[in-house]
Amino acid sequence: MIQEIFLIFLVILSILVVVSKDLLRSLVFLSVSTILLVLLLFLLQAPDVAITMAVIGTGATTILYLTVIKKVRRLK
Repeated sequence: MIQEIFLIFLVILSILVVVSKDLLRSLVFLSVSTILLVLLLFLLQAPDVAITMAVIGTGATTILYLTVIKKVRRLK
């Protein structure tokens, strides 16, 4: 039951990532959807994949995107 709820929220957040016009808002939606995916992986008893996804997917990717958005806005 909880897995289906996470999957529904994951689909909704993924649609919001694509539809959102603001890059920072889209990045927040992407980070939240990655956290939901990590929780789903923990529920599916794959903690090693979940920890890797948390570190790389949520941490490193968010920092990389924030840096790129900051540099692109300076160029304008």
